Amino acid sequence: MLLGHREDAGLATGWRVTCRVLAALAIVATVGAMVHSTHTPPEPTRRNVRVLLTLEDYTRNATAEAGNTIPAFLSSSGTPAIVRSTMSDTDLVGAVDMAELGRGFCSPDVAAQVRHEYPGYYDGWSDERLVSSFLEKYPEFSERLCVLPTWLGAGPAEIVKYELRPRSLLGHAGLWLRTLLVAALVAMGLANLYYRLLVPRFAGA
Repeated sequence: MLLGHREDAGLATGWRVTCRVLAALAIVATVGAMVHSTHTPPEPTRRNVRVLLTLEDYTRNATAEAGNTIPAFLSSSGTPAIVRSTMSDTDLVGAVDMAELGRGFCSPDVAAQVRHEYPGYYDGWSDERLVSSFLEKYPEFSERLCVLPTWLGAGPAEIVKYELRPRSLLGHAGLWLRTLLVAALVAMGLANLYYRLLVPRFAGA
């Protein structure tokens, strides 16, 4: 007897073996489907990502001779994204419009920024004269690091490279517990189908 059901001794051996093999395959398939659908990398929410560096920090630490830091920043390790300080832990990080970012220019050299923003206009000026004249008129740009397209919708402090945090041991345990629970429910359902429907109908057949 199993869970109060009648025994299957009266069922032909071929039926018993076939049903048990099919049940085992169904349970294995259930476990495989659960692993495939749930044991995946976590979503890139703010809680699940580790910011490796920002475009602002990368540019600030570059030398004036480095030129545009955006290509080197993008070639560094990590995945590019937009991460804002106003994000909650459950918000997904934003995607970077790579075409728009490619039109930008970042450099710790103010003169290089101005020449990029106004190509050809200051060709006859020395860097010293250009910086002095520009900052005299726009002193707020003394700390500016990037000239970015407006459509990008993010500043250099919000453009980051990130990596996903590894799932915790508790998180892995939870996934396996859920998988085993579903497999157990499937096994129980198959057992009920077998002992309540198949055995009474085909026993002695």
